[in-house]
Amino acid sequence: MAIVPAVLMTGLCLALTGIEAWLSKFGTTPKAHLVLGRIGIALPYVIAAAIGVVFLFAAAGATAIRSAGWSVVFGVLIVVAIAASREIARLHSFANALPAGDRLLAYADPSTIIGATVRALVAVFGLRVGMRGNAAFAAAAPRRIRGRRAIHGESDWMTITEAARLFPEAGGIVVGERYRVDRDAITDQSFRADDAETWGAGGKSPLLCFDASFGSSHGIVFAGSGGFKTTSFTVPTALKWAGGLVVLDPSNEVAPMVTAHRHGAGRQVFVLDPRSLGGGFNVLDWIGEHGATKEEDIAAVASWIMTDNPRQGSARDDFFRASALQLLTALIADVCLSGHTEKKDQHLRQVRANLSEPEPKLRQRLQTIYDNSESGFVKENVAPFIAMTPETFSGVYANAVKETHWLSYANYAALGPSSRRAGRTSSSIST
Repeated sequence: MAIVPAVLMTGLCLALTGIEAWLSKFGTTPKAHLVLGRIGIALPYVIAAAIGVVFLFAAAGATAIRSAGWSVVFGVLIVVAIAASREIARLHSFANALPAGDRLLAYADPSTIIGATVRALVAVFGLRVGMRGNAAFAAAAPRRIRGRRAIHGESDWMTITEAARLFPEAGGIVVGERYRVDRDAITDQSFRADDAETWGAGGKSPLLCFDASFGSSHGIVFAGSGGFKTTSFTVPTALKWAGGLVVLDPSNEVAPMVTAHRHGAGRQVFVLDPRSLGGGFNVLDWIGEHGATKEEDIAAVASWIMTDNPRQGSARDDFFRASALQLLTALIADVCLSGHTEKKDQHLRQVRANLSEPEPKLRQRLQTIYDNSESGFVKENVAPFIAMTPETFSGVYANAVKETHWLSYANYAALGPSSRRAGRTSSSIST
């Protein structure tokens, strides 16, 4: 692509030199001899230019079409250099014999000038292909139909100027790049991350960013698996957004890429990773410190753990789940409000440890809590279990143990039991 056009154009120009003498022989009159001779002088340059155009149209759609465009431009420059050197040598041969007052340029060969004009047009087209690639060729698109009553609709794509005004680069949520992908040089190519030739202008154009200053501030990105949602939207936004940020990253791809950058921008970053035992925060640490009462916050935490069951169940199942939620609420409240648990031990891992005792021992613990707790809320929630029949209590106990079973795994439990107060200071969390 980068060599053949220039070589063909230069070779044909040199090979056809002198064809004017052969072509003029076909004339039967002196005037015909002259016309055919002048055509023969321009013919090498015109054919060389035509070869360049033919090659560009033949290569349309190729990945390396830009290289072909620049090769045609280079071939035209070589042909121009050949023609200029020949014309300068011809004019120089009789420059000293010019009549007084005549200009040397007035004796320039018209056939060479015509060939130069054709080459200039081809050079412009080659330059266009070199800069725009396949987008330089006319695209087959349906004609837009507009009617007086907008029967077919009046909607159209926003112009790049309007998009730049609506989504300035100073915003933090990356919407995309400020250019029309459908008008890119590689619009007919399938994007491949491992092939730079298919990237086009991607990664080089200014960004369109939303600053969340208007609208509902909600957005959603639709793309199939492998559609580059993470690399084109999530990662750029995590690098550019200056405010607080919560990223749900189950595959653990985003945090390694953006943590150092956000640290460098002065942000605190907390990564909650089940594979790391030291990165958790205490989910009970915020209770009673943000407007609501401690009792309300404890009930909220218990409802997070005891999620709603989507399956259709009987009234009996509902009873046991509701009772298990009350038991879990009582045990969390006991850890946080009864006054016998040290601050460093007030976390979900301790709640699970208290709950996972054998049933007889747990019933004894509930009696002790009822007798000694300093909180009336704890006593009210524990009271229904004191005289509950063993069979009923077993059902409640089984439901509560099942819902907190994940706390028995050290790596999952480490996400919550940490005693450091990360909830107050974190400004960027990647989960």
